[in-house]
Amino acid sequence: MTLDAEALKACLLFSFSLGCWTLLTLLLSRRGERGARLGMAAFVALLLLPPMQAYLALARPAQPMAWLQALRYQLTWAYGPLMLLCLRQALLLPLPARGPLLLHALPLLLVGAGVLLGADWVSAPTMVWLLLLQVLAYAAAGLWLLRRQRGRLAQLAQGHRNSSYYWLLYLAGGLFAATCFDLLMHALARQGRLPPEALLLGAALLLALYVDLIALFAVYQPEVFISEWRSEPPPAEPALPAVEPPTVAPLRVVELSPEVARELAERLQVLAAQHRPHLDEAMSLAKLATLLDVSPHQLSELLNLHLGSSFYDYLNGLRYREALQLLEQPDGAHSLTVADVAYRAGFNNRNSFYKVFKERSGLTPAEYRKRWARQA
Repeated sequence: MTLDAEALKACLLFSFSLGCWTLLTLLLSRRGERGARLGMAAFVALLLLPPMQAYLALARPAQPMAWLQALRYQLTWAYGPLMLLCLRQALLLPLPARGPLLLHALPLLLVGAGVLLGADWVSAPTMVWLLLLQVLAYAAAGLWLLRRQRGRLAQLAQGHRNSSYYWLLYLAGGLFAATCFDLLMHALARQGRLPPEALLLGAALLLALYVDLIALFAVYQPEVFISEWRSEPPPAEPALPAVEPPTVAPLRVVELSPEVARELAERLQVLAAQHRPHLDEAMSLAKLATLLDVSPHQLSELLNLHLGSSFYDYLNGLRYREALQLLEQPDGAHSLTVADVAYRAGFNNRNSFYKVFKERSGLTPAEYRKRWARQA
């Protein structure tokens, strides 16, 4: 065997070993949300097929495994569902139930079964058109989702760049790029212009390396790319000279009696539990008043005079309580990093999370979690 073949085998073994290590890390790690880790693990497992098939073809040229090579070229069927899954998890949207989730995986399962059984219809031109329709459908669904959730997308991209949810966006982008590349290769193959095997293998190895790195970043959340990626907030800036706050005139008209205020406060508590307004990045006083079926002035009066809070302090209080619940989860499959807690609790960025948490608890989130773990 030539030196080039041996070097290629070493590259394939490295890619396969890195993928296996990444897969085990995702399955065994306790950091981050379990659903996100399992979604990434499924993608990493699929990308183990190309280096494994190529290595076996080099190591055992007399015993080719045609079914494994055919299965390797059908992975595009999984890219669309995985891309949509990554986007939904990154934007904190509920995932489909088990039944609909299996429907998303059904095309890949059918094609995979056809490959293993040696069915002729798997390589028919009709399947390429069906694959194109599937890719376009998932691409359209992803764009619609991003457009509908553009506020949360901006919040994630700008204020939570050290969270595992942020890295899911990169994973979704990689899936989209891989899908476009695979469709181009399928189109060239149908025109009789077979792409070089080295190009296909090189693209597969680059994609596997990209996905492995993104998955590891999502788990370990390294601090080497962005200066804000630290476990504690940056030191406070020097205090500015005190400025006398402007005198605020008292409300001239009081619309709510104590009885009405108590009834509205109870309704607001139920509304906060059901609709969770603190997680809505576009929430405003007027929007919350509409949900409560009162005027903005009445809601402002309820918060300021009867509950002793401002609108933003009220939302931050809800976010703080949400963060407490997340931090108090036992160390296990669902434990979240502090960066993930800040995003899931609805804070605009990490610094505002630390500021509110420190003011209300006297501790940093990491200190609170450690103290809670010792007391539990």
